[in-house]
Amino acid sequence: MSGQVLLTFIVVLAVLVWLAELVWLYKVAQDQRIDPIRTVSGAAIFFVAAAPVARMSPSIVDRVGGVWESVFSSSPSRGSNARSRQPSSSQAPARLLIDGNQKSLTIPRIRLGRYPNNEIAIDNSTVSAYHAEMIQRPDGRHEIVDLDSRNGTRVNGAIVRSQVLKDGDLVTLGGASMHYLAPSMSDPQVALAGADRMDEPVAQQDHDVEVYRPER
Repeated sequence: MSGQVLLTFIVVLAVLVWLAELVWLYKVAQDQRIDPIRTVSGAAIFFVAAAPVARMSPSIVDRVGGVWESVFSSSPSRGSNARSRQPSSSQAPARLLIDGNQKSLTIPRIRLGRYPNNEIAIDNSTVSAYHAEMIQRPDGRHEIVDLDSRNGTRVNGAIVRSQVLKDGDLVTLGGASMHYLAPSMSDPQVALAGADRMDEPVAQQDHDVEVYRPER
C-alpha cells in the first residue's frame, strides 16, 4: 500500500510540474509576442520535459504546435473556427530563433550584425558590424547573404556566400547561431496573398535599409 501511495504522489507531483511549465511557457510566449497556444500545444506532449525541450529545441515545439493547429483547423466540426483562423495564419511571418527569442522577418530586407543600427543586432564579438542580410525573394522564401563578414556565414555547418533557407535550417554568423522558421501558412493561396501584400512596400523598405549601409 505504501508503494502505491508513493507512486500516486509521484504522478500527481509530475502533473503539477507539467502544468506549471505550460503556464510559464504561455506567459513567455506572450512576452515574446508569439502564439502562446501554438507554443503550449507543441510543448505539452513532452510532459515534464516540456519547458527544457521548448528552450533547447524551439523549432521542434513550433512544428508540433503547427501539426495540432492544422489538425484542429481542418476538423469538420470546427469549420467556422477554421475559417476565422485563416487570417491570423496569413500574418504569421518567417522567424529567426536566437537564444530562445523569436525575431519576426516582417520586411523584405533585414540586416544582421553587431552594430545597433542593424534591423537585428547581435551582441557577439565574433559577429561583424554588418555581417549578413536576410532577403525575401519574390516567391516568398528567404535568402541569407553574407556581407563580406570577417568570420563568415554558415548554413547547417557549411560556409556560404548566399543561400535560400528551408524551415529549421541552422544559420551561424561567426560564433552566433540561430534557427530559421518558415512562415506557418498551410494554404498556398494564403501564402500567395501574403507575398502580394509585400510587393508594394519593397521599394520603401529597400530605401530604408540603404540609409544604414556603411560606405565602402
